Amino acid sequence: MSQSELKDPVQIRSVISSKFIEPGFEYWFTNHEHIRSPFPSAIRNALKERTSIIFFEWIDGMKETELKAMKEDEFAEMFETILFNEAIKLVEDEDQQLTISYPFLPRLGDQVNHSLHGKGHICSRKEIVSKENKKLFELSVLSQETGQTWATQFELPD
Repeated sequence: MSQSELKDPVQIRSVISSKFIEPGFEYWFTNHEHIRSPFPSAIRNALKERTSIIFFEWIDGMKETELKAMKEDEFAEMFETILFNEAIKLVEDEDQQLTISYPFLPRLGDQVNHSLHGKGHICSRKEIVSKENKKLFELSVLSQETGQTWATQFELPD
């Protein structure tokens, strides 16, 4: 945050809030063409409050020189780290935890169209560990054409 004119802590908080906090919540609480919001509406108020408190505690713990040297993407990355970590703590359902942990992956009820099995919808999903200690994502799909369930797995990124 290389704005040398920012000296007042209230002014710094205001700028950080308007540049990172508010747009960050707006982005992650809204569905987009390439990603849907991973956060259930029931936790959003508590998530906003907890994330904001922790983010500003992080800011308050920085020296002025560190704060001014921070790049915008570093603020955004820390905001998202706090947001996702706090969200995991607020949900108890394993499927919601999977959605938050892997927001770009398919979700329960999503429609799929497989070249071999045809159309269907995801009826279960889970994270598993292979014999080689690799994290895998397992999807079970209920075929609309046959009524049978088939499964697939793929490796999760670290």
